[in-house]
Amino acid sequence: MSEYSQSWKKKLRLQELVETTKKEIDSGNEFENISCKLDNEMQIRWRLVPSPRKNYLIMIKKILDNQIILAPRMLYL
Repeated sequence: MSEYSQSWKKKLRLQELVETTKKEIDSGNEFENISCKLDNEMQIRWRLVPSPRKNYLIMIKKILDNQIILAPRMLYL
């Protein structure tokens, strides 16, 4: 059983944003400073409106706090 393309896009976006956030945190920046950069990137790159951008930031924070785990699923062709 495969997932919908929207959920795959969302997972890929989240993975990319989490990787970017981890790199920024490792370099010494705080999440609040990084969130402005991520919000701007989501707006420019994916043209997301404010509500989904806010949801993505909340999910990223939960992923970094280990409250949510992004588990890759197998793709059956």
